[in-house]
Amino acid sequence: MPVICIGPVCIPWTAFLPIILYLGRPIWNRLSPETQQSISTRWKAVRDWLQVHVWDRLGWKVKEEKRELRKSTSTVSRLITVRTLRAKLGGVVPLKTDDEWATALEFTKETGLAMVVDFTATWCGPCQQIAPFFGTLAAKYAEKALFVKVDVDELADVAQEAGIIAMPTFQVYKNGECADKMSGARQEALEEMVVKAV
Repeated sequence: MPVICIGPVCIPWTAFLPIILYLGRPIWNRLSPETQQSISTRWKAVRDWLQVHVWDRLGWKVKEEKRELRKSTSTVSRLITVRTLRAKLGGVVPLKTDDEWATALEFTKETGLAMVVDFTATWCGPCQQIAPFFGTLAAKYAEKALFVKVDVDELADVAQEAGIIAMPTFQVYKNGECADKMSGARQEALEEMVVKAV
């Protein structure tokens, strides 16, 4: 049943909550981070309680991967640290979040080692063709450089900041800054860039 009718337009009562939430966004942005965190934590507790005591009983089950994500202890425990990056030398480390990207850049500052980045995409044929060779280089230069891959669809902001316009694109970072780059699936040119970096 509509609440307000203005000429030919009627606004149902169900539209008021989204409108109020939309108009309340500037207020949320002005709250202190501590207050936002407190509200978010309480809302998460209410949402989890509703899932167990109401939605699951109605048959509205949450997808299993989301359930596992909620059960995990904290976001911090899932983040890659500089120590874990050091332990993964010799392989290709996939970076999934902006925080992991920032940690990898910090790794180059703390260790002095170069970081070779493969900006890739799952739908890119040449990216998939050169990926095994990139893994071979990671094993070959295990103690001299960190090899990571970034999916441009997952980390679009990172790819944009790095100036990625074609794939595959490879970049070398030293001390947190881009030192060298190349585009294309050319094995010889890629190995030359890695040798120059290390």
